[in-house]
Parts: sequence; structure tokens; C-alpha cells
Amino acid sequence: METFYLIDFENVHNDGIANIESMTKEDHVHIFSTQNATNIRQDIFWLNGDIKSHLVPVRKQSLDMHLVSYLGHLLGVYGKECSYVIISKDKDYDNIVKFWKEEGYPNISRKEKLPGKTTPTAKTTNKATVTTTATTKGKQAQAINSVISTGLSYTLSGSDRCELNLYVQHALTDDYDYTIGVANRICKYVIAHCNDERMLSGLHNDIRAEFPSCYEEVYSDVKEILCEFVGDRKQDSKREAQVRSFFGRYFKKKIYTECKEDIIDAILSGRTKQQVNNNLMRIYSDGSIVSHIYQTIQPLIKDLPGK
Repeated sequence: METFYLIDFENVHNDGIANIESMTKEDHVHIFSTQNATNIRQDIFWLNGDIKSHLVPVRKQSLDMHLVSYLGHLLGVYGKECSYVIISKDKDYDNIVKFWKEEGYPNISRKEKLPGKTTPTAKTTNKATVTTTATTKGKQAQAINSVISTGLSYTLSGSDRCELNLYVQHALTDDYDYTIGVANRICKYVIAHCNDERMLSGLHNDIRAEFPSCYEEVYSDVKEILCEFVGDRKQDSKREAQVRSFFGRYFKKKIYTECKEDIIDAILSGRTKQQVNNNLMRIYSDGSIVSHIYQTIQPLIKDLPGK
């Protein structure tokens, strides 16, 4: 199957195309960049493959809109017989992926980098290099283990476990190309050990027993996902603390305080400015109250997409 890769270079930079040497004749790469990020590896354009770059204007969300527009063009030209992959760490693209899947295009996804393995540049090595590399990898593994252990060092409630399960499942299938069946088996072990004092040890043993021939790669993928999960939860906690502090300063009247949790949830759950406004409309039927809240919380939602 032919595959079109659309690279958000401003987001992933050269790390996102590090595996470009693994391209096959059925792969087509379109790299989108702006004047803010033009340091694309020039050697890639000498590769024997279909690689094109697109320089777009520097404006807010300009690259995103050009990339998504070109995706629509490719879908219209090549249809459902091809595969389409957005390369970006920006999870806002997931809404686009979901939209097109619901429109009947199953072979569309988002990944954080081109698949494949980086071609080694050095033909020879030595003992010192191997030792240094092993030490570096060991320190990186310890750091990841520490982040996961610290971030999950409390008992997860039922809703937390459900959130973790969905997060890991979607990451395995959408970003790491695991089948749904395999992802479900892995998630079973993640949830079984998520509240253990030695979570990673138990998870490692179960994955090793389930996937004896490739357990190291599976375990490494799962740890990366868990590390990202912890990071996202930290951001969510920081965001919630910010919203609660803001609410305490600007919404002291009873008409607001009696709906405090609903208002806070309306702000936190809104992924666009329009969603935040719609959430508030579900709480208050009086448009003037909603308008006052919406205008007051502008500093909290200024970075959300929409008007």
C-alpha cells in the first residue's frame, strides 16, 4: 500500500524524519515548514525517493491549516486505497484523524516520527563507544523509570484507571502500530499493576511472559507511553490549579460559586473556545451571565483554537 507522510517540521524538526532512509518506493514524504523552521536536512533530498518540501507563510496555525488542506487534496486524489500519516507531536491533529476515519478513511493516523530504523552513520565502533552508549541508555532508562514511578506513586481511582487504559490503548494502536488485540492484552497488564508498589517490575515480567521474542521492544514502548501519560497529567493538574486560582479571584458572587465545579469543568474540558462557550451555555440559560464569564476567562482560553 502506498503511504503519504505529511511532516509538521516546525513541530518535530529533523528528529521526526530521522528514519527517512528507511523509505520504500511506495512511500511519499511531504515536509511542511515555515521561515521559523527551515533547517531541513539537505542530504535527504539526495535520497532515491519521493520527497517534497512545502514552505508556508508564518502565521498562527498557518502550517497546520496548510498541512490539513493538503491532506484533503491527497484524500480526494488517491482515495481510500492509500495510507496517510501525519507526523507531529501535536495531538490537535487527532481530531482531524478521527473526522476522516468517521468519513470512511480507515488508513489515516498520526505519529511522532517516521517509522523505521535510523541508518547508522558510523561503519566502525570501539569498546569505549559501546560503553558510553550503554551508560547513556542506562541513565535514560533510570530517568524514565523515575518519572513513571513518581507520577504513578498514588492509588489510581476507577476513573483514573479508565483514563490510563484508554490513553495507553490509543497510543499503542495510533502511534506505535500495535493491533487492537495486542494493545488490549498489554493494557490488561498495565491496569493490573498500575497501583502496585513495584509497578514496572510486575509489568516487565508479564510482558516478558506474553511476548518472549520481542518483550524488550514492547516494554520500552509501554514505558514511553506511561512517561507521556504522567507528563500530560502534570500539565492537566497545573492547568486545573491555574483555573481554580483564577476562579477564586474573579468569581466571588453566589451565582458563580454555587456552580463552581461545573464552571471549572466547562473550562477544563473545552478543547476550543466554542466548546467552552457551549459548555457554559449548558450551565446558564441567561446569555448575559455566560457572556460575562466568557469575557472574564479570556486569559485562560486565549491559546485555544477558534474565535
